[in-house]
Amino acid sequence: MFHRSFAIALYFYSSVLFALDCRPYQQQCATLDKYPIHLSFDDGPADTTAHILDVLKKENIKATFFVIANKIDCPVYQKACQAGKQQACQDEQLCQSNRQILQRVKDEGHMIGSHSYYHVHHSKLSATQLQQHIQRSKTVLAPYFTTNPPLFRLPYGDGWFNRQTQPQVLQELKRQGFKHIAWEMSAYDWRVADQQGDKILQTAMNEICTKKRGTILFHDGVHDQLHTGRLFTAQHLDQWLPAMKCVAEFKSLQEI
Repeated sequence: MFHRSFAIALYFYSSVLFALDCRPYQQQCATLDKYPIHLSFDDGPADTTAHILDVLKKENIKATFFVIANKIDCPVYQKACQAGKQQACQDEQLCQSNRQILQRVKDEGHMIGSHSYYHVHHSKLSATQLQQHIQRSKTVLAPYFTTNPPLFRLPYGDGWFNRQTQPQVLQELKRQGFKHIAWEMSAYDWRVADQQGDKILQTAMNEICTKKRGTILFHDGVHDQLHTGRLFTAQHLDQWLPAMKCVAEFKSLQEI
């Protein structure tokens, strides 16, 4: 009993002793207020998504994951494997792992949307290709969608940021029953040059301090890799989120 009581006391003492000092972050934002922020991840699922889910559970944050549908379209890889393509056999196994990870995302209460079938510039597609990419992602991801209408985020924001000159992209999304979700802030965690020190955290903090409200973009996957994720993001998210909480109150997408 003594040892258990001592361990509990030591745990709470350590928590207080090593509690994050929020003052530098509050000074950076020049406020004691907390801004409503929603956390989102693109380009998964990936091998790092499981660890990101662990961090989100620890921090009690619900996020939205925008998924590239070809990463879980396992029958495609299975068919190629049966045709004798050896790499496809390995890819089919990775695809099945991606499906399990995505199911965990849903089971743990996060929102899931489409990031299309391939990570391409949608404004550069022909009308037929545009329709096919969006429809194919809808078919593959249908068992995992968490909202009605289902959510969609355009790769590169192409078709959203340039919607005045390329209206056909959003028109096709609307025709197929999707609701587009953009982002107001980005941590730029995909930029290799930023994957050092606290640069990504500082970028995220600057975005929050400046924009004060909205959805912030991170990445759990690498868009042109079937299973490889954003390792730097996964390794450091458990440090970034407590710092961000000094000035951000993480909300669900519906509350933003």
